[in-house]
Amino acid sequence: MTAEHADADVIEQGPGGPRWVGLVGLAALVAVSLIGVLNGRETSRPAPVATPKSVRNAISVTPNAVYPEADGAGGFRTSRVTFPHGARAELVYPARLNLASMGVRPSVGGTVDGEFRSLTAPLYGEAETAAGRPMLRHLAPNVTLWPGPPGVRTAGPVLLFAFGDWRLALQDERAGMAFEQRKAWAGNLRGTVTADGFLTLSGGGPLRLSRPGEVRDGVLVGPQLWLGGLSPRMLVVAPIPGCERPPRTRVVLDTRHPIVASTCRDGFYLAAAGDEDFVRRVLRDVRVRATG
Repeated sequence: MTAEHADADVIEQGPGGPRWVGLVGLAALVAVSLIGVLNGRETSRPAPVATPKSVRNAISVTPNAVYPEADGAGGFRTSRVTFPHGARAELVYPARLNLASMGVRPSVGGTVDGEFRSLTAPLYGEAETAAGRPMLRHLAPNVTLWPGPPGVRTAGPVLLFAFGDWRLALQDERAGMAFEQRKAWAGNLRGTVTADGFLTLSGGGPLRLSRPGEVRDGVLVGPQLWLGGLSPRMLVVAPIPGCERPPRTRVVLDTRHPIVASTCRDGFYLAAAGDEDFVRRVLRDVRVRATG
């Protein structure tokens, strides 16, 4: 086992079966619009009639995690998962860790004309990316362009992909890709939702998605699954061929959730964030078995 330190992000939800989650934000937008109407009202004239445009076309909070079944009795549970490149595996873990209730999201990197970018699943989907702001334009029927995160000077626009209920975000850099490169991403990234709700991805044309175990500048950019996000606890699982060797790599989620420690065994890399007890139990007790 090897322990590494890196910046990270996390996702966790309340208990429940295999269901989609997410509910925040839209009520706040409606409330702000209503306050604006009331403050502008004059007693000598009728109040203006609110229209859907006053809430940015009523962007909904799209759930962006899947909750797999947790099978088994006694002290251990088994959850079946699918990675972004289509490989399937089983997570076997102590019941008290309750990993299935944390929610699972995909992540993978890719390149167009040698320009690398990462794809992640925003916890609250389109509403999180929009942050109350209007969309810039459509790049494809299922791809939209949005302003970058507020207050982040180094970030450029965000490409948001829609595959069923899933939303994937490509965060561009401040210098930005050329328009033709953005169109290449928009036109060549394909996504398929499995019967149990996982998202698999493939690229065509000039788009090449990162392979399992691929590393760039010491950061793992191959296909991976993120468990958690709402609490400080998070688990990242990624296939790495031959990872019985101590991996000289790390995963990067976001700066709010630093990875505490990691390990690699049986062809899978595990990295955990959160309290000491959670991290210790995850790295010691969680097993991942490839099933296809």
